[in-house]
Amino acid sequence: MPQGESGEEVKRPGRKVCSASTLSLVNEASNTLRATSFIHVNLDAVVHNVRILKGLAGPKTEILGVVKGGAYGSGMMPVVKVLLEEGVKELCVATVSEGVYLRQHNITVPITVLGNLVECEVEDVKRHHLIPSLSWTQPFTSYDKENLVYPVKLFIDLIGMSRYGVQPQDLSDLIHSLDQLEVTIFSLYTHFQSGITEREKNKRQLDLFLEATEPYLSRPLTRHAAATTGCVQGLGTDLDFIRPGGAITGLSSGNDFQDVDEFQQCTFRPAMSVVAKPSFHKLLPPGRGIGYNSTYETQQSEWIANLTTGWSDGIARHLSNNGAVRSIKTGELCPIVGTVSMDSITVRLSGAPDPDDGYLVISDDFHNTTSAVGLARRLKASVYEIPGNCSTRLPRVYSRGGKITHIFPSLSYTC
Repeated sequence: MPQGESGEEVKRPGRKVCSASTLSLVNEASNTLRATSFIHVNLDAVVHNVRILKGLAGPKTEILGVVKGGAYGSGMMPVVKVLLEEGVKELCVATVSEGVYLRQHNITVPITVLGNLVECEVEDVKRHHLIPSLSWTQPFTSYDKENLVYPVKLFIDLIGMSRYGVQPQDLSDLIHSLDQLEVTIFSLYTHFQSGITEREKNKRQLDLFLEATEPYLSRPLTRHAAATTGCVQGLGTDLDFIRPGGAITGLSSGNDFQDVDEFQQCTFRPAMSVVAKPSFHKLLPPGRGIGYNSTYETQQSEWIANLTTGWSDGIARHLSNNGAVRSIKTGELCPIVGTVSMDSITVRLSGAPDPDDGYLVISDDFHNTTSAVGLARRLKASVYEIPGNCSTRLPRVYSRGGKITHIFPSLSYTC
């Protein structure tokens, strides 16, 4: 097995030519899985990112680690294990079922469920000792107060996204109603609406949040506002918790160049990549159509390779004749030609591939073409969509210190 951390930075920003140890790890993983394409998650990057987040937080501020959506596509349990090893004391998910999943896997730390509690979820929340978010008392209308013994968190909607949340003018009435029901209020929080480069808008929202919650500081409750964007902006990072999600796995909350530049300046490292080795290759003559409807035609004799990852695995169909993969060995960009199909993509190579050649379909960096931020920019998508859309059909490989630590074959990974 290869030793040490992979990846040698070159001068061009966001561009990385990987070391021989990376290629060795890729080939070992492929041989072990008996598969030519897979997701690779570098857990060293997760460790690095958590330590960066600690440095961005105040000296008394804890991390509430958001691991919803399978830790933003990187895989919930391996990431959770790293978070707990690094001293993260609380976790956060988007749905009750995600919280139940963590409890079923013996995670005992406090778990917050974002969103807004509805009545059908109350029993599962109680049974699994989850901390729900509330915007009103409606979920409790069918319950006697003797059965409402768990703590809740209140989400306050200020100049935010106007999805969930109690309005500031209604906060005192909601707190009074919960006091009457003898429901413990564990925390008050909000979520910034604006992006990394819009600091003043988020600063205004933070000021309104601090003003709205100031009357309740005598209570034994906590406050938090800073998710990934707030951590980069330094807003709300001195409250009781920061609440990063994407930053844990090195995902920027914005995809425009200035957002990504500010995110990179914090030295976050993307953890996840999608790697593929050719399953077939051939030299085609001029005039040959490629893929469904022959949307690409060879202009000369061209080497064409198949990679076994398609839109069913999360590779967007809009990348048809509009994207590229990157050689792990040389850093060369190889255009995606023809239509991205359900199960594969076809790429144009500069020559016949070697048996050990591998390609980055999604790269673990900030490359303008192949990274999550680059793909999001090209597809007019959220950065979080790119890894979040990857399906369980792709096997998953986790590494630390250049060594493979966990392998999940195709369809065996659940969260």
